[in-house]
Amino acid sequence: MIAAIIQARTGSVRLPNKVLKKIKGNPVLWYVIKRVQQSKKIQDIVVATTSNKNDDIICDLCNLWNIKYFQGSENDVLDRYYQTAKFFNVDIIVRITADCPLIDFRVIDDVISLLTDNSLDFASNCLLPSFPDGMDVSVFSFKSLEIAWKNASLCFEREHVTPFIQNNSSYYNKSLFKAENYSFKTNFSHIRLTLDEKEDFDVIQFLIERTELDTSWLTYVALLTKYPEVLNMNAIYTRDEGYQSSLLEDKYTSKNDNRLSNNNKRMQDRAKKIIPGMTQLLSKRPDQFSYGVWPTYYSKAKGSYIWDLEKKCYLDMSIGGIGANILGYADEDVDKAVKTAISLGTSSSLNCPEEIELAELLCDIHPWADQVRYARTGGEAMAIAVRIARALTEKDKIAFCGYHGWHDWYLSANLNRINNLSKHLLPELNPLGVPKNLSDTVFPFRYNQIDDLIKIVNNYSSELAAIVMEPIRNEKPKDFFLQDVKKIARKHHLVLIFDEITSGFRMNSGGAHLLLDVIPDIAVFSKALGNGYPISAIIGKKNVMEVVQKTFISSTNWTERIGPTAALATIKKFIKIDAGKHLMAIGDKIQRNWKSIAKQNEIPIKVNFGIPSIGQFSFQVDNAMSLKALFVQLMLHKNILASNVFYAMAAHSFNNVDHYLSNFEDTFCELYKAISIDCVDKLLIGQPSNIGLNRLN
Repeated sequence: MIAAIIQARTGSVRLPNKVLKKIKGNPVLWYVIKRVQQSKKIQDIVVATTSNKNDDIICDLCNLWNIKYFQGSENDVLDRYYQTAKFFNVDIIVRITADCPLIDFRVIDDVISLLTDNSLDFASNCLLPSFPDGMDVSVFSFKSLEIAWKNASLCFEREHVTPFIQNNSSYYNKSLFKAENYSFKTNFSHIRLTLDEKEDFDVIQFLIERTELDTSWLTYVALLTKYPEVLNMNAIYTRDEGYQSSLLEDKYTSKNDNRLSNNNKRMQDRAKKIIPGMTQLLSKRPDQFSYGVWPTYYSKAKGSYIWDLEKKCYLDMSIGGIGANILGYADEDVDKAVKTAISLGTSSSLNCPEEIELAELLCDIHPWADQVRYARTGGEAMAIAVRIARALTEKDKIAFCGYHGWHDWYLSANLNRINNLSKHLLPELNPLGVPKNLSDTVFPFRYNQIDDLIKIVNNYSSELAAIVMEPIRNEKPKDFFLQDVKKIARKHHLVLIFDEITSGFRMNSGGAHLLLDVIPDIAVFSKALGNGYPISAIIGKKNVMEVVQKTFISSTNWTERIGPTAALATIKKFIKIDAGKHLMAIGDKIQRNWKSIAKQNEIPIKVNFGIPSIGQFSFQVDNAMSLKALFVQLMLHKNILASNVFYAMAAHSFNNVDHYLSNFEDTFCELYKAISIDCVDKLLIGQPSNIGLNRLN
């Protein structure tokens, strides 16, 4: 049996007793019933009202009009529908709401036909609205209703009956329900023929007083077009306000509460008072994700999991310690070696032999390199490499491509133009505090744009000391770009420095330049080198590195034992398990799925296909930072730390990846829904993501 179930109650918040308001002597509900009765496909009509005593008047009216009715839960409308359909043995439910007194029986029949003719589980003209608000029809099988009744858990899913079916349907690339949308060739979804506000009532009264009970919805549209002053009466109101309201309420329920816990919030508040900028690393600041929801601090990390200060466990599919923890957190083999080193003394008046063993290992992996020096962080290691180049050539100017840290030599690029570094990872880095006399000492060129470099060399060839660049980052080299860079370096006697801080030990066991078959004069490693323990290495050819003895490069903590010990253990395990192969495989899988899932959900993104094991995508929409923050928030709800960047770790299993991608797909479906009802910013609990360096107040 096909039956229309009309939900009706008197307790509307925005317009109380709206279904009882009279037009030409009849209640609004009467018009809904009379128009539905004209359907040629509906076999029965039932009014589903609540067990609230105030709604007894609706039951009295149904008795008067000889219409069946059922009383059920006021707030759990899904249960009300289920119990109604079950009680009256309904096979196919046509959902109509009593705030649609102009509902068109022709549209109802068309949606019913769409379901029955195509053996669907769900058909509606609301999935992608094109009809006026107030022509809403959803048709679904009792079996689908029962599945939703058993599994829907969120408040808005229970209140609005069909969200669980919709969001798990083929329309949103899911397989639980087969669904299609019924559309009109012209989009009239901006027109309101629904009854939620006083102005809506005025519009509906105007139309009913001038038409008949069988008037087509297109006639209503024509009338409103003829009388724009009436059309504009209720134009200020948003479609599906009730749905959006309950959806917004759901973000504060215990099932979807991503607000910071007291411990995490207190720690952030303490940090803001005593640590300028809150954290030591810009990339770990909570505003880079979503300030107000991102946990920021951890109590424990192991493998691919992190526990926050409330001991809540997350699968980390985000920045992986910003690329430092290449094997995974608290790797047992690396930690065991470090603990042994600690027990033997981490520093003394003498030097540790591990630094020699590590140097030999690095040169074995990179046979072109003869000598090695160490530091403990990537930025200072790059400063050392630049110093070496300047000392060797006795020249000052540098041509560079990519991101190379926070030191003066690099940030001086922004002394003339604040955006010189904008295409090299982070925009608008303020060079405040960098000596102004460093202006015009470094010049950026873009990756894969050899003409940029040629122009710099033509202008400053006699003053250039080096070419500094990442061999690969967000895109792969094209048209022999790296080979041409090396030819230019050789022709003009420039030191070629490859910054492998990010790319090293990510694609293979060693520097990415080995795969790309271009050999530099110097290569710099850090991040992955020690699996989270501080260590960086500058490796190079003897004729270049020997100049270190002529300039002063020295620091006490570069002689401690933990860094070299951790690096030795990390590299040996990396090679043993062929971690590079695993990292590339999971990174490639994730990037391919990002692209396909985004396409399926009609959300435009750009995926950077440089290093597969370092994935990055960006939303190509106007409110990209809000959408990113909502993505972060929704993934946190699923106990996954995620952003638009993914650093692969050897500890990431393919099960981790599949779990992540399944939730990624669910989240993009939710994002699509949020975009379609224009409530991305309303759904945010925290703040939109920041990019670059912004003040945290």
